[in-house]
Amino acid sequence: MTVDTVIYGNLILTAIAVILLLIFITNIFILLHLKKEAPAEIKKEEKKDKKSEVKTKKEEKAQPSEKLTDPSKLYKAESIEKNLIELFGHYNLNSFTMATSDGLVISSTDPDAEEDAASYSYLYLQGKQPKSLNVRLIGVPHKGGTVVGIIKSDDELSENSLALIERDIKYILRRNI
Repeated sequence: MTVDTVIYGNLILTAIAVILLLIFITNIFILLHLKKEAPAEIKKEEKKDKKSEVKTKKEEKAQPSEKLTDPSKLYKAESIEKNLIELFGHYNLNSFTMATSDGLVISSTDPDAEEDAASYSYLYLQGKQPKSLNVRLIGVPHKGGTVVGIIKSDDELSENSLALIERDIKYILRRNI
């Protein structure tokens, strides 16, 4: 009988040791995972900070000269897609989609363009803007219809910037369609 109690005691101690070991290993994996995520989040924040610094500097320098920028000098490509990419870069946008007023995509730099075109075109037809200040809608008359521009940006765009984007879209449409 003494052998049985010793065996059971050893089994219980072994089980407790295994459980403690599993808890220890789990904690190590959690810490390693947090270490991997933290630098990525810090890098994202640093990129945002750098991006906002660049935008601030660019806005300070670009505001007066943007009005003088002739669209014909900026958008020289033969394809609408390449000109949209140029517009996208020129105004530091996250994405830009051109859609018909009934929600069909004409061209876009956004991977979710079809869904956005349908929902935002409908919103535009109702005379509304999205709740998010980072998404703006503009309407550009073209060949008897209206092309809806869906503009996504990190920052809220000024009325002046929206007017310049609208001007540039009119030029791109005349040139490419």
